[in-house]
Amino acid sequence: MGRDHEIGRLRGLLAALKTGRGSVVWIEGEPGVGKSALIAAVLTEAAEAGCRTALAVGDQLVQGLPVRALLDGLDRAGDVAELDPDAGAGTAVGGDPVPVAVERLLSLVDRWCARAPVVLAFDDLQWADEASLLAWRQLGEIADQNQLLLVSACRPVPVRPVIARLRRTTLQRRAAHLPLGPLDPTAVVALTALLTGGQPGPRLRAVATQAGGNPLYVRELVDAVLRDGLLRIARGSAELVPDGEFAGVSPAGAITARMDFLTPEATNTLRIAAVLGHDFSVSDLATVTGRQASELLPVVDEAIAAGVLAEDDDRLVFRHGLIRTALYEAAPVSARLAMHRQAAQALAEAGLPVDRVAGHLLLSPESFDGWVLDWLVDHAVELAHRVPQAAAELLHVAVERCGGEPRQAKLLHGLATTLLLLNQLHDAERVARQALAQAAEPEAMAEIAWVLGRTLARLRRHTEALLACEQVAAQPRIPAVWRARLDACRAYALAISEHGVAAKAAAERALTEGQRLADGTTIGYAALSLYMLLDYASGLVCVEHALADIGEAPETMDLRVPLLVNRSTCLDELGRHDEAEVVLGEALALAQRRVTWRLATVRCAAGWQSLDIGRWDDAKAEFESLAEELDEYVRWVLIGGLAFIACHRDEKALTVELLAAADRMPQPTGYLLGVTSHLRMARAVDAEQRRDIAQAAKIFSGTVGIDDGVRYYDRHLWLPDVVRLALASGDADLAHAAVAAAEADVAAEPLPKRHLAARRARAVLDGDIARLIEVADDYRVAGRPLELGQACEEAAVLLARAGERALARARLTDAVSAYLELGAAWDVRRADGRLRQQGVRRGRGRSGVAPQPGGRR
Repeated sequence: MGRDHEIGRLRGLLAALKTGRGSVVWIEGEPGVGKSALIAAVLTEAAEAGCRTALAVGDQLVQGLPVRALLDGLDRAGDVAELDPDAGAGTAVGGDPVPVAVERLLSLVDRWCARAPVVLAFDDLQWADEASLLAWRQLGEIADQNQLLLVSACRPVPVRPVIARLRRTTLQRRAAHLPLGPLDPTAVVALTALLTGGQPGPRLRAVATQAGGNPLYVRELVDAVLRDGLLRIARGSAELVPDGEFAGVSPAGAITARMDFLTPEATNTLRIAAVLGHDFSVSDLATVTGRQASELLPVVDEAIAAGVLAEDDDRLVFRHGLIRTALYEAAPVSARLAMHRQAAQALAEAGLPVDRVAGHLLLSPESFDGWVLDWLVDHAVELAHRVPQAAAELLHVAVERCGGEPRQAKLLHGLATTLLLLNQLHDAERVARQALAQAAEPEAMAEIAWVLGRTLARLRRHTEALLACEQVAAQPRIPAVWRARLDACRAYALAISEHGVAAKAAAERALTEGQRLADGTTIGYAALSLYMLLDYASGLVCVEHALADIGEAPETMDLRVPLLVNRSTCLDELGRHDEAEVVLGEALALAQRRVTWRLATVRCAAGWQSLDIGRWDDAKAEFESLAEELDEYVRWVLIGGLAFIACHRDEKALTVELLAAADRMPQPTGYLLGVTSHLRMARAVDAEQRRDIAQAAKIFSGTVGIDDGVRYYDRHLWLPDVVRLALASGDADLAHAAVAAAEADVAAEPLPKRHLAARRARAVLDGDIARLIEVADDYRVAGRPLELGQACEEAAVLLARAGERALARARLTDAVSAYLELGAAWDVRRADGRLRQQGVRRGRGRSGVAPQPGGRR
């Protein structure tokens, strides 16, 4: 009623959906304004048109349970076995923090879209858990490429930052925006007439006006008038009875008054139902109340007749969230806590999943009695893998309650695992050390040492990681699988700390043992270590074998992501760029869906690859998407990449800001030196812009030793330009050393990029114009615009010195075209300046002003 414009827009999107064009809708408005009714209307029309439909509803009480809202919605719309083909399989030790159900959910939607148009709606999105929101965002990004219409409905308050970001990005993608305001007076009168069966008179219209145009409040006020017997309908008109006085109850009061007509038994049962959530099954209610389902049928019938509950297939739903809230909050706080505690035990004893039990325990933190503590001891590690945010809250409380008891060690183990999976590394270390000090059994000691060793390795405290693993591995009666895992963790710490020989021996030993034991976790960690120690061709073979061995089991997902990134890097270095991009896309999708703490590393790799092939806008977008709290590795890549783009684009203030940020970071050591390539080049460009050519060349002087190639594995990026800078500053020794380094790198591993860099470096040193032109052509074929521009610029300078001004002008034009493709204003200015000194200028009509940078995928 009164939403003709919105219904028209939704019908248009449905029509487009049936032609194969998906889209996203964002509906917003205050409670009761009609969001749910609009969703119900579009889902009904979609189903009648042959679309597959599903409805998810956010719930404020279960925000700590990842993906619950979406899974419940899709579960009701499809076959449970189709949604969760591995249902019943436990989550093994080492699983990732986002439930495997996220991947199954997204895969299920893919399968649905392949069969028919799909309409998914998410009501009360403001209460959704963050994992559901992540999956919803992912679906929104692919909706227009599938037969998928996503309908989001959200209140404007409360303002959660994650909802605000989702709203912003959704609307930026040109989603249909449907803000619902109050109904106009004409629509309020029409709705009142529909509800009463007569045209409202002046006094009834005055009562309806109290609703402020909110359809739910109009309905509740009219129902209150009807319940009080104050309405008379005669000759098509509806009006308050002549002697009737309506007390003017508020809309919220009218909603509460609806419950006054329920029997005490129904009211008490519905309060327990409100504890279960927005929707529930009769069997759940029977489990929690301890009654037979048949005994509950009279209560259910009464609630449906009173308009409190409604049927939704095989489940019951509260007709509106405000009704459920009124029932829930009508009970004293102590009673609500007791009901959640009662529900948790009943659900646990009925064998329901641990996340369902944890959701109720979260809402009854003062009810941690003996049963709760025993249950948490038994399920601590499983909770860590299934619902880490909830596990963190519950286990913190449980650890405090069990101070000094023997069972505290298991709780600490689960808490340490949780904190590691949540990337709260310093807290994870502290708790793991507490757990290790209390552990008595060898297997428990090994499990905790595995958590501690990985935590310390990620904190870059490699010596301590080695010690933690070695001390426990040396203990007797350590199970073989845990001894192998500790050896793999030890190999990783050795590799990162540049103990190559020892690392390779430990990694190969762990790999062999992992294969013998068929333990994917050991195999994966050993492969990560070997990747850092092998050449790219051998590393690719090792990583691909590891990916095949570990499969896609939940406990190896946090390994699968970095292995995919490593595979992508190997493919890229070997010249298989298209394959590399596909594999990196797979890693990004997996990290977004299931291993969120790895997401920054994957985006970092994506930014690096985009930067490398001249898609600077893509690279900048990837880097800028990263959060502020990043580990040292990612921060070096991020700052270096952004500084590299900024200095080439002549963005001086930003370059100064980024270089200053790098100065405030600890000096990189060990393998971190290899990820500062772009920062090093940015510093050199900055020095050259200040006309300090000697300083620009000096920045690279410590990187040109033959043996430095192991540490500076990407030095092919700068060695040709080092030759130019060294010759310009009169340092012939540095120029010759750079060429020798480039040619030695090719001899060590003949990668395509290294071949091009060595040929260009030699051509610059020898002043070989023909070879520079030949290399430039190869850079053009390889799709590397920066190097293409640099090779053309050098050829132009040499041609001008040789008196070939026309040919020099042509090569200058080629160089500038390549630079303009990147928006590299500094490079344009430098090339023009160098050629101007030789009396060569670009032809008329050619502008040196960079256009809006392109390079978007």
